Amino acid sequence: MPIQSFRARVSDSKLQTEKFWTLNLELIDPSRLSFQAGQYIILSIPGIDQKRNYSIASSPAIDHAIELLIDISPSGLGSTYLKNLKPGDEVQFMAPAGQFVLAQSDSDLGKEEQEIVFVATGSGITPLRSMILDQLQNKKDTRQMTLYWGLRHENDLCWLEDFEELMNSFKNFQFHPVLSQASEEWSLCRGYVTDCLGIHAFPEKGGYYLCGNKRMIEDTQNILIGKSVKSEHIHVEKFY
Repeated sequence: MPIQSFRARVSDSKLQTEKFWTLNLELIDPSRLSFQAGQYIILSIPGIDQKRNYSIASSPAIDHAIELLIDISPSGLGSTYLKNLKPGDEVQFMAPAGQFVLAQSDSDLGKEEQEIVFVATGSGITPLRSMILDQLQNKKDTRQMTLYWGLRHENDLCWLEDFEELMNSFKNFQFHPVLSQASEEWSLCRGYVTDCLGIHAFPEKGGYYLCGNKRMIEDTQNILIGKSVKSEHIHVEKFY
């Protein structure tokens, strides 16, 4: 679908954690958006010429609205604008944008990716969530999928119950939250997300989808290349 301009109305705005804010936008004109999981919107910020890119967190099956996850901790222009929006406020954006999508299962590349590994830090979870929902719920993908999500503290985690419910509903999905500054009570993976990734088996015929901070992406790419993963099976969202 070509990129086009949209108007949307805020239907819900919620503080999830001290770090993350979710925003639900109901489309006005056009009233439907067809996109691929992993793509993003280009948001206009009133009063300035700058625009901001935000990945869509919701499933492509929901075409009348989109959900965004906003990291509000930097207090930048985009995050501050979105945080201050109230239900009923209107926004303008262009969509869909981006090429960070799963390899098509009927393509040569997609056929080679018999398992999928998702690696995220911070708000980099956003496009991966859309991909996971789409593959499991809509496309009924039976390939093994594993998600590693790196954060600092327990109270940074959001959507935890959602991912746990997906694990209970889909036996081919595994979720590993990783905390770099975990409390003593934390019983799961500690350290950087690459520490947790390094102690698990690497699928020989896997596709790896990375989104997050630059250091994580570079370190993960080095680990994967060191494990003889071909570069064409390492997919990266570059605008984070």
